[in-house]
Amino acid sequence: MTILHRTRNLTALMPRYVERFRCIGASCEDTCCSGWPVHIDKKTFKAYRQDHNPALREVFANVQRIADSNSDSKYAVFQLDSRTGDCPGLQGGMCAVQANLGESYLSDTCQNFPRVNRSVNGQVEQAMSLSCPEAARLALLYDDGLDFFNATLSIRERTVHGTNASSLITPQLMTELRIFCMNLIRTRELALWQRLALLGIFCDALERDRCNGQQHGIVAVIDDFTQAIESGELIASLEAFQPNHEAQAMVFATLWGVNGFNATSAFQGIQMQRISAGLGADASGQTSAIDLVAAYRRGLSRLDERLEAAPWFLEHYLLNEMFTQLFPVGANTYTAYLQLVARFGLLRLLMAAQCNTDDDLPALSVLSSTVALQCRRFQHDPAYTAKVNRSLDESGWSSLDKLFSLIRT
Repeated sequence: MTILHRTRNLTALMPRYVERFRCIGASCEDTCCSGWPVHIDKKTFKAYRQDHNPALREVFANVQRIADSNSDSKYAVFQLDSRTGDCPGLQGGMCAVQANLGESYLSDTCQNFPRVNRSVNGQVEQAMSLSCPEAARLALLYDDGLDFFNATLSIRERTVHGTNASSLITPQLMTELRIFCMNLIRTRELALWQRLALLGIFCDALERDRCNGQQHGIVAVIDDFTQAIESGELIASLEAFQPNHEAQAMVFATLWGVNGFNATSAFQGIQMQRISAGLGADASGQTSAIDLVAAYRRGLSRLDERLEAAPWFLEHYLLNEMFTQLFPVGANTYTAYLQLVARFGLLRLLMAAQCNTDDDLPALSVLSSTVALQCRRFQHDPAYTAKVNRSLDESGWSSLDKLFSLIRT
């Protein structure tokens, strides 16, 4: 069989769950072949136009060139079925293109998802978007899922996006910052909210130094911060901040509502109905502030009970976000922290809603599916991320002291 897209063996740094991942195809409860645009790169588009396989004639007839696109990676798109929202290549839960022509004929988007490939100062890294239910299960349900190691992978080189240290930071310091922040989130001697709060204090100090062009002072910030944690000084200062469950419920429920409530699959619809009921909503989806807060508080206490069997669950979610987003290295360190807190708080709300039930607590696999739902509906939408950060700024919840009351349980 002809090979359209060739791969190359590259050594990559990755979490353990990535090595274990295998697409489960027709068994997937929320397929990535439905509900959102399926982009096709230029080379694949031309191959589809020239292919005369009768089994794929109708599939390729639904490939549409994006007229105003200047991108070779998003050169064309599959027109989704207007009734089901499915890609026309999805047949019996499997991809007809792969079945008839082989994996090398998949577009870069289809072949690569849910993987995120990046070259960071010459080091290839691979992680995954947890919008894939199977990736979420493997990352969140196993204690060693976010252990990192190097392995050889077969990768299409053009799907590896390059990232280099800016002129304000050396490659070595970039790596040191990322490791320091991830190790802080791994410090299980502290409650998770404490780790997140300490991370915020560090990011705030780091951003002030970076804004002042003081790269030489970043190492000193790390050293001073480490000493302050080890002395107990910073941890003790956090005790002054008390949880504000009313604000947590209202703020994150508002963020949940920003993107609307239209499901793109039956699985998403069932999940969203359960979440709505768990937040105290009636059959029409309406709830009062009092009922919302009461439902959140009850769900939060039961969520703690559920996570006793997997105390690493939310930690792994944060670590995966940090690794894939190159946290805290970016245009604005504090903005990146704000985004992390917003995603964490929203996820905790949704998981608490799932746990607010008179029945048995949901299985951990149900909670991992909640993570996949959140990632799919919100984290693939850059406009939503900007909207959330702007909303927190305008409502006065973006300052550290306010954020701490949103983080603490």
